[in-house]
Amino acid sequence: MSQGPSGPGGAGPEQAGYAPGYGDYPSAPVDYGNAGGYVPGTGPPPVHPTPWGKILGIGCGVLLLLLLFLGGCAAVLLFTAGTDGSTSSAPPGNGREEAEPGADPPSEASLSASTTDFQPSSLYLEGEYTSVLVEVTNDGDQALDINPLYFTIMDDDGDAHDPEAAIAMDSEEIAVQTLEPGQSTDGVITVEGEVVPEQVVFEPYFTGPVEAPVA
Repeated sequence: MSQGPSGPGGAGPEQAGYAPGYGDYPSAPVDYGNAGGYVPGTGPPPVHPTPWGKILGIGCGVLLLLLLFLGGCAAVLLFTAGTDGSTSSAPPGNGREEAEPGADPPSEASLSASTTDFQPSSLYLEGEYTSVLVEVTNDGDQALDINPLYFTIMDDDGDAHDPEAAIAMDSEEIAVQTLEPGQSTDGVITVEGEVVPEQVVFEPYFTGPVEAPVA
């Protein structure tokens, strides 16, 4: 085997089929570095996560501002409507007294009362009772409920007497019923004890009271 033209240290061994000074490919693998062009020991750059918290925070802030804006607009509209309603002129009245806010509407029943004798029923056992004859007429355009418990007898001292303790003691007691518009009914209201009746008050549910002196 001959040496290359540059001497023993300048070229590899000569072999058949190669130009002088050039030998076979080196048997040791050639190091071309890491794939992808990264610097050895560093690896690929880190992937930054999507800032979902920041995105959600911005979205919530925008939604809050929108709600505050809509609430302010609604408050302005309500204030404007209230101002217009309070400054508008009220229509002329029809001469009837209006009910106070929150109070029951006045009853459209007419009532009369007179003294009468107590007529014991089959349920009577003993004791003193006082009865008053009443007549009720439905002058309204709605049905009117009648019940002995809707009445109260006022004596000459101004004390109220409830008929609850004397229910069904008088055989002529006014019946529980419903009066249609224009209908009338009569019967007695009885209270326990011997009293001097001065006035009768009729007050059904959801309406104001109706009073009548005892004749």
